[in-house]
Amino acid sequence: MSMNRMPPRGAAATLAAAGAALLLGLAGAAAAQNIAPRARAPVTVNFVTADVEAVTRAFAAMIERPIVVDPRVRGQITVYSEQPQSVREAFQSYLAALRGLGFALVENSGVLKLVPEADAKLQAGTVGVGEVPVKGDTIITQIFQLRYENPNNLVAVLRPLISANNTINANAGSQSLVITDYADNLQRIAKVIAALDQPAHTDVEVVPLQHAVAADLAPLVQRLSEGGIGGMVTSPQSPLAAGGATVIADSRSNALILRAPSAARLAQMKATIAQLDRPTHLVGPGGG
Repeated sequence: MSMNRMPPRGAAATLAAAGAALLLGLAGAAAAQNIAPRARAPVTVNFVTADVEAVTRAFAAMIERPIVVDPRVRGQITVYSEQPQSVREAFQSYLAALRGLGFALVENSGVLKLVPEADAKLQAGTVGVGEVPVKGDTIITQIFQLRYENPNNLVAVLRPLISANNTINANAGSQSLVITDYADNLQRIAKVIAALDQPAHTDVEVVPLQHAVAADLAPLVQRLSEGGIGGMVTSPQSPLAAGGATVIADSRSNALILRAPSAARLAQMKATIAQLDRPTHLVGPGGG
């Protein structure tokens, strides 16, 4: 089956007529070949700088599902293939082209909608838990349940991997991440999360202090590493512990003994110590 039409630039009426003729030709070819569902017939698409709404109507007929186009979706789109391909492959090319234009296709209550990418996160009705349920350039919301890592620690790691118009949120209470993004990107993010959400492989680590006093620094490091949890001055007999992280002050060696539930948490605590363990510059009466 062939879909080979190049609508003239800037001629909306001609484009609509060409699209209608295209769909009629598609149906006629399918009937001639005795193929009941049109979506199973191979197609060759050739839309070059065509109106995005008209192209969307053509693909809606191909997948046999209506697509509601947001009034703000305007512009021209190019989708073409050199060889016949399945409707699924052609539709994926269409979605990729939409993504390049800043538009996205979302599904809500069984209705497909073509909207600006910035609004897709608000209208996406597909929510998955566990494995990403779909593939391709469709925006969905995915909930990732963590077993070991603190979700707040992963937000800074994952945010640069998420598309600019989409979101990531941490829910510490349920130990989960809620991410809205393109399905293919969510599959990549799922692999990153699986690699980071591992049981602790860190042992006790001793961090010698060069300038600060261990007994004074221990409660401050604990509060900062746990997001504001208070504590008291500690000794080796009374460690500060919260959320699986422990800070112990060893006054004899003026060092902090750290234990964390993950490598990410341990690195975070050591970075905090490095920022705080600095010399104090005292200014005397003479200014020296």
